[in-house]
Amino acid sequence: MGDVIVATPLIYGLKRAFPDSSISMGVGDWARPLLENNPDIDEIISCNAPWHNKQNCKYPANSPKTFLESLIYVLFSKEARFITKMQFTHGIDMLGSRQGSWLMRRSRIPNRFGVKGYAGGDKWCTRNIEFQEDRRVVEAGLAFLSLLDADNEVEARPIINLTLREIGWAKDKWREKQSEKKRIIIAPGGGFPEKCWGNQNYFELINLLLKNKNYQICIIGSDEDKDRVVIENSSLALNLCGKLSLRESAAMVSVADFVITNTSLCMHLAGAFKIRSLTLLGEWYDSTDLHQKQWGYPESIVKGKEVKGSKNRICSPAEAYDSIVKCM
Repeated sequence: MGDVIVATPLIYGLKRAFPDSSISMGVGDWARPLLENNPDIDEIISCNAPWHNKQNCKYPANSPKTFLESLIYVLFSKEARFITKMQFTHGIDMLGSRQGSWLMRRSRIPNRFGVKGYAGGDKWCTRNIEFQEDRRVVEAGLAFLSLLDADNEVEARPIINLTLREIGWAKDKWREKQSEKKRIIIAPGGGFPEKCWGNQNYFELINLLLKNKNYQICIIGSDEDKDRVVIENSSLALNLCGKLSLRESAAMVSVADFVITNTSLCMHLAGAFKIRSLTLLGEWYDSTDLHQKQWGYPESIVKGKEVKGSKNRICSPAEAYDSIVKCM
């Protein structure tokens, strides 16, 4: 879902450069709510492709089984046939993959744009941007504008179009805001356990935060996240895991003062609304600096290992707490 919302600045730029164009965005059904109410998108198309996602990709991205499932989807699925029927003149595979290129070619899209040097497929595209490891993903997406000879400048930041009603609902959900209290969102969930900071670390950090009476704490996430952090006194923290829709979660973030998260969707929600955030990396990541370059925002802090700098352990709860206090 993070990949979906980092594509929204590109959609914004395309609509500004080509106001008379009709722009469709193909996404998995699980991510559709993130694009609702977006005036730059003329149609959201169901594209539940079995590659490069955690929802319905059952096997490793480059495995023979994924290859076969992807080929069947591209050639025979109802969704692929619908995209072909739409007769698009231009197609952009923002991720850059061989499967995405197959889909565009099967759909008879004459102008196909992809990424060279990441996950393949560039040879089936008419033009490509170059993959750069140390370039922010959202900035890489905006590079497609130059391939279309569009020179308008766009802020490299996700766009989520919340309604006033949604924002008002979130303010009410936070309860009465006292001027001296800071609203802190905590999102302990994530797609891959090895990429997450860890339940015990979050438990210890939350207990440190609860000692400060100037903080309001709200925990958000999916239904499976609700038991990751157990708070003995539920009146001290609002646990809304499994109780919110995607848009409601985005609204809660939009009126927060600070966000604490794994490298997950919530990191991008904070970036979208310019909310200060702390992203806590798990054991899987060897470089905090590289993660910040690829996924960070001006308001964000990332804490984790930096193996090249001889820092071989992840951030401790005490270190995370100190960073939060300094930011506050």
